[in-house]
Order: sequence, then C-alpha cells, then structure tokens
Amino acid sequence: MMTLISLMIVALSTVALTHAPARAQDCREWQECRQLALDAAARQDYSAFHDLAWRALQAGPKNDPALMTMLARAQSLSGRPHDALVMLQRLATMGIATDAATSDDFRFVRALPAWAEFEARVSGTPVPEKAATAPKIEPKVETPRVDAPKVEAPTAGTTKVEAPKVEPKTKAAARPGAPLVFSAPGLAAVGLGYDTVSGRFIVGDAKDRRLLVVGERSGRLASLAGVDAGFDEVSAFEIDSVEGDLWVVSTSSQSRSSTLHKLQLISGRVLTSIPLSTEDGPGRFTDVAVTPQNILVLDGEGRRVYRVAKKGRTLEMVVRLAAPACSSLAPASDGFAYAAYDRGILRIDLTTRAMTVVEPARQTSIENLRWIRWYRGSIIAIQGDLGGPFRLLRLRLDDLGRRVRTVDVLDGNIALAGPTSATLSAGAVHYLSPAGDGQVEVRKLPLK
Repeated sequence: MMTLISLMIVALSTVALTHAPARAQDCREWQECRQLALDAAARQDYSAFHDLAWRALQAGPKNDPALMTMLARAQSLSGRPHDALVMLQRLATMGIATDAATSDDFRFVRALPAWAEFEARVSGTPVPEKAATAPKIEPKVETPRVDAPKVEAPTAGTTKVEAPKVEPKTKAAARPGAPLVFSAPGLAAVGLGYDTVSGRFIVGDAKDRRLLVVGERSGRLASLAGVDAGFDEVSAFEIDSVEGDLWVVSTSSQSRSSTLHKLQLISGRVLTSIPLSTEDGPGRFTDVAVTPQNILVLDGEGRRVYRVAKKGRTLEMVVRLAAPACSSLAPASDGFAYAAYDRGILRIDLTTRAMTVVEPARQTSIENLRWIRWYRGSIIAIQGDLGGPFRLLRLRLDDLGRRVRTVDVLDGNIALAGPTSATLSAGAVHYLSPAGDGQVEVRKLPLK
C-alpha cells in the first residue's frame, strides 16, 4: 500500500513539474524565450508572457519589430498599458504598423487618454481637440513633437522641471559613424548609459534632478524620470541589461540622506526605492555598479560599499574603505571590485573584506580618477581635475589584479559635459562632449 502511494506521489510530482509555468530565466536563446512567451499567452498567464517577451527582446536581434510588438501586446495584457503605448510609439517611429487600433489585446491601451493623440499622429490626421488637451499619460517617457516642444506640468508637491528644447534631427545624428549631436542648454551632465535594446542614450541632469533620454537615430531629447520618481540630486546610474532595470543613486545635500532607486529601463517606472538607513548615519552615494548577482553602491562620504541583491530591498554594508575621497566603483566580479580615490585605486575582496592599494606602473600617475569601469583584465578610467581637460586611460593590470603593468592613453585631451559622463558598452567607450551653442555630442571610442 505504501509503495502504491509513493508511486502516486512521484507521478503527481512529475506532472506538476512538467506543467510548471516557464520563467524568463528558464530560457537562454531568444527563439526559445519567444516560444515560451507565446505558450504563456495561450494559457493566459500574462505575467509570465510579459517576463518571457521582455527576455526575448533583450536576447534577440536589436530593434526586432516582431519582438517589440509581442512585448507591447504582453505589456497591455499584463496590466502595463502605459508601457505598451511607449513601445507602440517606438514602433511607429520606426515606420512599423501594428494592429493596436483593432486588436482586443490592446483594448486597455486604447482606453488611455493619450491614445487618440497617438492614433492621430500615426494616421496623419489632426489631433482631436479633446485629445489634445488630455493629460499626458507618460510623465517619465515623452515623445514630444519636434515643431512644438512642450513643458511638462509639475505635479503637486514637486518642483517644476522644464524639459529642454527639443531640436530636430541633425545631420550629424543622421550620418552613419558621425557623433550624435543634440541640444541641451544648461545641462549639468552626470553619468551616461546606452540602452542597446531600444537604441537610446540616458543622461543624468544633476541640476534639475532627472534622467533624460535621447534617441540614437532621431537625436530627440525627452524626460525619462525626475522628481516625480523621488530623485534628489542624481549622482550616478547604471543599466542592468540582463534584467532590463536601471539603477540610480541620488543624494540630498540638505538632509545628507541617500537613496538607491530601481527603475524599469524601458519606461522609467519606479520599481523600488531603498534609502540609506538612518542608523548608518549620513552618507553620499557617489556610484552604483551591477554584478551578475548583486548591485553595489559606493558611499563616498561615509567611505563604505553597500550591496543589495537584485530582487532585494535592504542595503548591506560590505566593507568600510580605508581611503578618503572615493569617487567611483568598478566590480570585476561578484567577489572583487576596485574603488578609485583621490590618490589611486583600492582592490577590494568583497568576501574577506581585505583591501590592497593597486601599485601604479613606473613613471605613471593614477591619481584624480573620476570614473572607472572594468574591462577584460584592465580598468578604463577618466583622469583629470574637476574643471578638465580630461584623459581617457586604459590601465592594464597584472594577473593578480594588484599592479598596473602599463597605461594606455586612449585620448589625452578630451572635453566632457561632466566628469563622469561616460559609459562602457559593447567594447566601446561613449562619452558626452560639449559641442558649442548649448549642444552636446556623444562620441564613441572603440576598444581594441
């Protein structure tokens, strides 16, 4: 009798495992993720449909219209109509037609106040008066008209944030290989990110406490998130391309409190905000970094490195740094990281909490490094005084990662829109440089 019961339990367990819903992490190839997403849609598991469609878009060909359309459908059915409308806007910009106007899957999107304006733009018909005066539904991701730039209205209890003047597509942005140029007068640039899925650059604006996005092809600048997302003074941000998240750190100069924000990359929607505990005292977050398992945060003022799991909600202090004026953090893995301070670089063992000073190469200086990132056994760095000019360096380390063997000067005299306005993506360094008359350009330097 017991043997029969045991066999029945094993059989039921096998059936349960066989029919268990697929998750985004269960697939590796984008074709597999796409099929699993379609299977989830067929069984009306719309939450899994969204996660798998998002994973397929991340892993699949860049800007694939079919994958983008599938994700828009999944966003609508899973209760994310605002995100779906943003994706439909991107498809329309690419000249891709969809069945959003007739399909029942997009009924929630068509119920949004901004649908009529979007449909009018796609069809080329005049915007109905009622739709033209309807409130914007995408306060974090806007697609303003080139010939009529608008200023986003402030919400209650927030400081008015004026959107920068939107300029038409420039010739520099249209020519393949030429720097992307856009108009951003008064921009106090902090950080830079490149969203490879949607072909957008993300720029931090310290003065107005917000993140901006600029299309790689269009050169159009728009707001992604700002004070409505709970930002104080934005100090750094980093993209998690695997999970599709955007991690931002901000600090209040008045209260000397800092917060780590987790946003959805595609829409700028806030997912989580993790403040520095009052028990840890004042601090100023100066950098954030993504590892395969965790998010690392550098507290430059408190000389501390914090860690939080990607799905976590609590900051854990990993190590207290034995160096002043720490500015940037570059993890080599989940176990090791490098921190730049005013006189050099610290190598940090995140497991044992041991620290060593990285020895510079002979007759070279690794002082005043404003920004560092790890790249194939070396550190890519921006060096210089705060007022510039700056040098872009590649510090090649020894096998133990404790000494600089050689220093390659990638560019010995660059002007930056901000000391940290650079990013490392797909084997190239992108950085922001002033172009005169209130314009800024994104320059690209491939790494060999």
